[in-house]
Amino acid sequence: MKYDKLTIIGLPKKFKVYYALDYLYPDGQLPDNPDDILYDEWPTDGDEGEDAMVVYEYYKSATGIYIAYNETVHALSFELSPWASDADVSLYVKLVNAVLKKHPRAKLYAQYDILKGLTDEEEKKMIADRQSYVKRLLKTKEGFTMEGLFHGCTLKVAHLRPAPTLDIQARELRQMFADMQWEKEEEEEEKQ
Repeated sequence: MKYDKLTIIGLPKKFKVYYALDYLYPDGQLPDNPDDILYDEWPTDGDEGEDAMVVYEYYKSATGIYIAYNETVHALSFELSPWASDADVSLYVKLVNAVLKKHPRAKLYAQYDILKGLTDEEEKKMIADRQSYVKRLLKTKEGFTMEGLFHGCTLKVAHLRPAPTLDIQARELRQMFADMQWEKEEEEEEKQ
């Protein structure tokens, strides 16, 4: 899929991946009120010499975004899953553009192509790519496994509820998968 792996090269030596999420907020830092925090991250294992984390949007993300910073080459890599929700794609575009805005000398690479940033049109194309990927899998009538932030699921296409069109079925499946990631967390919060 186009732009599912991007790299920003030329970041300053003092750059820390754990503060990249702050670029999405108006003042450049997390809000004081916890209810105003829309995005979060958790550290994860990266390659040797990399600081890595998964960034996600509360109650909307299905897979989150994997980002890793390599201090040796001062490069920040972004990866987006084929199972990403529309909110994940939107967060991906916002975060890439926010880092580029904060560090104007840095360069964005999609393999060998240099980009100035990601546009709304490219965001729509990335969402459409994910939609068509799910549609293609639904056409096979075989099972497939979707990996998410907190839960994965293996689906048998024959067991899915039929829909008037494949587009609608794919859209509903992607939305159901994103919602599924947050169901258990909401239940735990209600118990407390």
